[in-house]
Formats: sequence, structure tokens, C-alpha cells
Amino acid sequence: MQERNQNRYGKMKRLTQKQENFCNYYIECGGNASEAYRRAYSCEKWKDKSVWEKASALLDDVKVQSRVRELQEEQKVKSDITKEKLLGELGNIAFSSIAHLHNTWIERKEFESLTDKEKSAIKSISTKILKKNIGTSDDPEIIDVEYVKIEMHDKLKAIERICKMLGFDAPTVVDLGKSLIGIDTGIDD
Repeated sequence: MQERNQNRYGKMKRLTQKQENFCNYYIECGGNASEAYRRAYSCEKWKDKSVWEKASALLDDVKVQSRVRELQEEQKVKSDITKEKLLGELGNIAFSSIAHLHNTWIERKEFESLTDKEKSAIKSISTKILKKNIGTSDDPEIIDVEYVKIEMHDKLKAIERICKMLGFDAPTVVDLGKSLIGIDTGIDD
């Protein structure tokens, strides 16, 4: 017996325009199949349960699943965001130090000489220039004094996020017995 998503030559059938739209909306809606179905098909007067059932059935279709995977891969390549990149960026923050931004206790490094890793740990830089008298009241000598405030990203938050991503945290225990009271699932009985 022939697979329902294949033509008589064994090749995958093409998606209909509505199926293609559903796949694109599914990605756009962050994996919300019901919302993607509503956008791709005319179902304004349908019950939520009916929309959910149709969307679920559509997601079970092999060619739709294949197209969704293709779109997810395309999106991943376009965004070029990987778990490794995120961990690297969080690592830059977690293992940074204000000392990396200074030559001596008082003298800062020039911003241009900082590495990309050092720059990525900086949350903000603010400066202000104040006039200061370094002379005497009889012989004032006014100079400009530059104050620089460098704020780093939160190291503890970065470390917590790394631990969570790598699975170092203990599993969270949730007592579902008390939390399921009165939850509306959106599916009509």
C-alpha cells in the first residue's frame, strides 16, 4: 500500500499553499499550532477544540513535519544562534573581571585595546567631566577631571544561566496536586 503523502512514483507530494502557509505561521508563532492554523485556514467560527484537533492532525502529516524542520533549520542558519554561542557569551560575562579593563589600579586600558570578550562583559559606560581647583584660593588652577563609570553585566545571573543550560541545577519539584485546580486548558469537553 502506498504512503498517503507520496505520489504513485514514490516521491513526496508538494504542500498545498495553505499547508505551506501553516508551516510558516507555525514557525512565526513560536510553535503554536492552533494559532498557525487560524492564520492559514478559514476557521473563524470554529471552536478552539476543533481548531486544535485540525492543527494537530496537520502537524502529524509527514510532509508538513518535514517542511517545518526545513524552516526551523533555515531560521537557525539565518539567526546563527547556537547553544555554544550563547554559552560562550555567558562565559565572557561569568568569568570577566573589572581588573581586565585596567592596566593598573587607576589607569584604564584604552577601549580600542579591549578584546571582544572583555567588551561583551560591559553593560554600560558613562562619563562626566567636572571642573576642579587644584591650586590655591589666591592662585586657582582649574582642571577638567574625567569620571568614568563602567558597569559590568551581572556575573551571578550569567553563572546561574550557564548552570541551568548545562543541567547542573537540581530538578525543580512542583506539586501538581494543588496547582491543577481550576485550570482552563482551552479544550472544550
